[in-house]
Amino acid sequence: MYYRLRQQELDPPRVAWSVALGTWIGCLPAYGLHLALCLGVARLFRLNGALAYLAAHVNNPWSAPFLLFLETSLGHRLTRGRWLPPTPEALREAGALALGRDLLLGAAVAGAVLGGLLGIAAFGIARRRHWPFRADLINRVSASYQPFGLRTWESVRGKLRHDPVYLGLLRSGALPAGGRLVDLGCGRGILFATLVVSRETAVLGEWPGTWPPPPGDLELIGYELDPGHATVARLALAGRATVHTADVRKVELPACDAVTLLDALHYLEASAQEGLIARAAAALRPGGVLLIREADADGGLRFQLTRLQERASSWCRLEWRRQFHYRSAADWRALVERHGLAVESAPMGAGTPFANVLILGRMRGGAAQRAGAGAPAFPVSEGAGGTGSSRSSRR
Repeated sequence: MYYRLRQQELDPPRVAWSVALGTWIGCLPAYGLHLALCLGVARLFRLNGALAYLAAHVNNPWSAPFLLFLETSLGHRLTRGRWLPPTPEALREAGALALGRDLLLGAAVAGAVLGGLLGIAAFGIARRRHWPFRADLINRVSASYQPFGLRTWESVRGKLRHDPVYLGLLRSGALPAGGRLVDLGCGRGILFATLVVSRETAVLGEWPGTWPPPPGDLELIGYELDPGHATVARLALAGRATVHTADVRKVELPACDAVTLLDALHYLEASAQEGLIARAAAALRPGGVLLIREADADGGLRFQLTRLQERASSWCRLEWRRQFHYRSAADWRALVERHGLAVESAPMGAGTPFANVLILGRMRGGAAQRAGAGAPAFPVSEGAGGTGSSRSSRR
C-alpha cells in the first residue's frame, strides 16, 4: 500500500482536493482517526491518500493547542456572536457541552477555510510540476529497486525526481546512440537504469516526440568503489549492464564512445582528477564524449550551500575526515580542454539551491552519432517536470 500511495501521480485538481480534504480532516478533533479518514476519503474520491494524510498534519503536537482554541473560539463566535475569551472563567461559564459544540463547528469552518487556501496553493505548485510521462518514467526506473528495501527505493526515486542530471542527459541528446558508455562512480546504477527503461519506453511507442530518441544500442559498463552499491546496481540491472567493484583511480578503461563522471571528481585529490580525466580522454574513440557534472567553486552562495550539503552528507555516512577538491567551472573546462577535447558547458542546477555545472568534452577527429540528430547540446530545463538536486556520487 505504501508503494502504491507514493507512486500515485494525480492531475493538479486532484492534488488540490487531496490537500484540501486532508487539511479539513486534520482540523477535526478526531485524534487517532485521521489516517483512516484520509485513506477512506481518498479511496472514495480517487485522491492521493498519502498526500491527504500529510496535509492532515497541519494539526500536530506543536500546533494543536493553538488550533483547538482558535476553532473553539470561532465556533463560539458563530453561535453566540462573540469571541471566547482565553480565560478559565470564560471556559467554565460556557460549559463542556457548549464548548464541544463550538469546537466541532469551528473545526469544520476553520478546516474548510484553511483547506481551501492550502488546496489553491497545492494546485498552483502541481500545475507547474504536472507531467505524466516524467512520473511514469520515474516509477518504472525506481521499480527495479523495490526488492532492496524502502530506503533504497526512496533514495533512487528521490534522486530521479529532484536531481535534474538524469532526465537532463536524456533531453540533451548528448549521449551517443550506440557504442559503449562507461560510467565512473556509477553508484547504484541509476543512470544505467534510466537508459534501459528509456529504451523500453521508446520501443513501446510511449516516448515524447519533443525529446530526442534515447540511446538504443549502448553497451553499459560501470565502476563503483562501494561494494554494496555495486551489488545493488548489478541486481537491479539484471544483466543489462556490467558493473565492476573497483577504484576508478586504478582501473584500466576500455575503449568507449562516452564516459560519464557525475558528482565523482570532487572526492579525488587534484592530481588524481588530472590522471582520471587523462585516462578517460585516452579511452574515448574519435567523436566520443566526456560528460562531467560537478560543483562550480565560483558559484558564490550556491556553492557554499553545495559544500555544506556535501559535508553534512559525509558526516551522516560517518566519514568525518573526508576531503573534497572543488574547482571553478572555468577550471573544469580547462582541465578537459588540456586533453584535446572541444568543450561546452551549461548549468545543471536549475530549480535547486546548488551550483552544479555540466561539462561536455568531445574528442576531435570524428562525429559520434548522438541519440537525437540535430539536438542542441544542453536543453536541460525540466520544464513542467520540475527539478531539484541531491548531490552525492553514491548514486
